[in-house]
Amino acid sequence: MRWPGSTIDWPPEVARSRSTRAPWRALPIRACPLRRPLALVFALLAADPPSAAQEVLPPRLTLGWSLERARERNPGVQAAQSRYLAMRERPSQAGALPDPSLGLRYHNEDWRTSFGDSEFSFFEVAAEQEVPFPGKLGLRERIALREAERERAMRDMTLLMVLSEVAATHADLAVVERSQEILHENGRVLDLIIAQAAARYAVAEAAQQDVLRATQERGMLEERLTMLTRRRAGLRAALAALLDLGEAALPPTDGLDGVPEVARLEELEARLGEGSPTLRAAREELLRAGDELRLAHREYFPDFAFMGAYTNKGQLLPEWELGARVTVPLYYWRKQRAAVAEASHAERAAERTRRSTELSLEARLADLHAMAVASQRLVALYGEALIPQGLLTLESAQASYAVGEVDFLTTLTAWSALLEYRLRHAEEGGNLRRALAEIGPLVGETPLGEPLGTPP
Repeated sequence: MRWPGSTIDWPPEVARSRSTRAPWRALPIRACPLRRPLALVFALLAADPPSAAQEVLPPRLTLGWSLERARERNPGVQAAQSRYLAMRERPSQAGALPDPSLGLRYHNEDWRTSFGDSEFSFFEVAAEQEVPFPGKLGLRERIALREAERERAMRDMTLLMVLSEVAATHADLAVVERSQEILHENGRVLDLIIAQAAARYAVAEAAQQDVLRATQERGMLEERLTMLTRRRAGLRAALAALLDLGEAALPPTDGLDGVPEVARLEELEARLGEGSPTLRAAREELLRAGDELRLAHREYFPDFAFMGAYTNKGQLLPEWELGARVTVPLYYWRKQRAAVAEASHAERAAERTRRSTELSLEARLADLHAMAVASQRLVALYGEALIPQGLLTLESAQASYAVGEVDFLTTLTAWSALLEYRLRHAEEGGNLRRALAEIGPLVGETPLGEPLGTPP
């Protein structure tokens, strides 16, 4: 059997060694004729300078490069970072005293200026400072700090979700590219089968329907290639948008080499409790609700205001005064009591929301882990058993059909089964990587299994 050459070359998912790609070589540049040096100088001066904004992309689109690019340039990640930086400025504002007030007053007698002539005319300077009851400012600052920490957790979640989407799209694109390669390789094998059937038909050893059936399979192969081309274009556009590459042409991915490891569910559950940004945000919301309840209890106590004034009466002795006022929570049964009840309900809601979030994350993690384990087993099954067996079956069927021991349908069925095995092997490899990419945001890790490590 030829695959597709004169001898059997095992497919990449079966062979353990990777095919060697031709290294990049610099293109030869023609030497400029010595008789026209000035023409070259003028041509270089007239040429447009390279654009500073031109994207420099790697020859192969690796997952590591894509994740780093998304971390730095994705607009959604940048917006989440800006929201967190904005929220980080609130605690100092919430914990500051109210702005003091400064007052100026001039009292005059009659319609003319009587300052210095009348003992009732004076000029006064006054200042007033409001001071909340002790503990209120500290609680307000802590509430604002909890809100900032919650926004930080949401920023981390946004970043991890974007990285997860990048990894999933990268995996889908790699699957499409690998599927196209498989269809082209199996298409060349199908061409050999068609040629074999045509040769046997020419000497009246095969029926015409064998040739027609093989030609029909060729058309169906082209149909699948067309659909994959359309899907590849959509995935490339989606990945370019996530990486903020604009109109830059994406290079091909680095493929689906290797089988990622899947951690045990117990280990992932431990990471979930420690590093999940979603769970961290729910905890911060619960802490904030508790501080809100404590602040509501503090509102039963009055706030104060301290005042001071200096009065100049011209020729008379100057006067000064100090004073204080206090707010009286007289209508506490309509305001403070209701505020405490509201904060109590909000705290209970935050606790139940945290518990609901925890249960949802655990269920989602178990589902994704089961998906990843199943895909890992299927990848091993296709690569180690079904594809080698299918390849040997097709080789045997071709040899037997050449001497008339089996019919053409047996050969075509063996070819079709091998094609499906190889396509399913690529799809399950993509499903495995997609499941691992979706597990990352749940446990607070990147799709490469690394801690988030975002800047403060």
